[in-house]
Amino acid sequence: MNLNLFIAKKIKGSGLSSTSNGIACVSVAISIAVILAAVAISGGFKKEIGRRAAGFTGEILMTVPGMDYMNDVYPLQADLSYLPDIERIPGVKAVSEAAYKPGMIKAENDVHGVMFKGVDSTYSLDFFADFLTEGSLPDFSGQRMSDQMLISKRLAAMLGYGVGDRISVYFIGEQVRVRRLVISGLYDIQLEDLDERLALMDIRQIRRLNGWDEHDVSCLEISLGGDGGKAAARRRAEVYDAIGEIIMAKDQPLDAPVVVRQISEIYPGLFDWLALLDLNVLVVMVLMMAVAGFNMISGLLIILFERISMIGLLKALGMRTVSICKVFIYRGGAIVLRGMVWGNVVALVLLAVQKWLKPFRLNPVNYFVDFIPVNLNPLHILLVDAAAFVLMLLIMIIPSLFIARVSPDRTIKVS
Repeated sequence: MNLNLFIAKKIKGSGLSSTSNGIACVSVAISIAVILAAVAISGGFKKEIGRRAAGFTGEILMTVPGMDYMNDVYPLQADLSYLPDIERIPGVKAVSEAAYKPGMIKAENDVHGVMFKGVDSTYSLDFFADFLTEGSLPDFSGQRMSDQMLISKRLAAMLGYGVGDRISVYFIGEQVRVRRLVISGLYDIQLEDLDERLALMDIRQIRRLNGWDEHDVSCLEISLGGDGGKAAARRRAEVYDAIGEIIMAKDQPLDAPVVVRQISEIYPGLFDWLALLDLNVLVVMVLMMAVAGFNMISGLLIILFERISMIGLLKALGMRTVSICKVFIYRGGAIVLRGMVWGNVVALVLLAVQKWLKPFRLNPVNYFVDFIPVNLNPLHILLVDAAAFVLMLLIMIIPSLFIARVSPDRTIKVS
């Protein structure tokens, strides 16, 4: 049997040391629980908000050089010769056509500017189906142009319209053109800037309004089914590079010039805000580990003071200082492990409840979601636990250095 471990098991605190050990254990538990919650919630925000942003536009866009992806002036010819090669890239789920046209919706006492996004029957509306609150998704599969439109719940409330209402939409150009459209459904994705100004309609309507041909679009959306997580960002970067290689190798003289852009370039403010979450998590981790480390140092010092006679006796019997240090580090490690177990249990239970039941709500105006999102990643949990345990063991080396200053003749005489 390991002698150091055997002695460590026999050391039982009493009085002040017992209370101090309990405080240290609770401190470790709270610190681990807070760190795990911070990591899970930060990851949840990234994935949820990234997924919602990607649902509007796809993760990668192909646009006309020098123009915004909502451009309604200079069309991109979508019949590119290398498009089938892009569709075969691993990870690409769909390449979809989209056309945009700004318009105005008139309410009783207000006029609101709206950007209309035109899509066809091949465009997947699964994303909008997940956030549909009223009515149904529009149907663009008919032979004739559809007069249905899908707008946000927030925009409908601002204008005073509801599902089934037929409204007049004004498109301003060389001349004012009016379209009578029917609201088929309302969605609530809670990204305020997009919710208030984006509506879906038939791409054939947009092409006619813009004076475009059958294959003319504002942009091509490339969907990967990803979100705002790091794994999705790596996959997005890989597909982005692969698209660039295909264009360089297979671009034909008749192909229209294109610019490839990632979603992080489309919404820089949103993704910069998500990146700041990493800094917040780092600050929380440093503070929590500092608190737990301070309490562990205090607890271990109290144990050392109570066992100073034993330390002197062990030195007199010939045990090396390093071995005695290991005894107390083992003892401190047991306290840390107990605290980590409780911290994990509390954190995982609370996070699981929030993930499935969502009892804790948020204001979507400030946080883009109406609940606290949670991402339970087993790898992240293991990494946090392993890093915290190693760091706490290193911190406990500090008080154990006190053992080197203990003199056997004085401690034994005192006792």
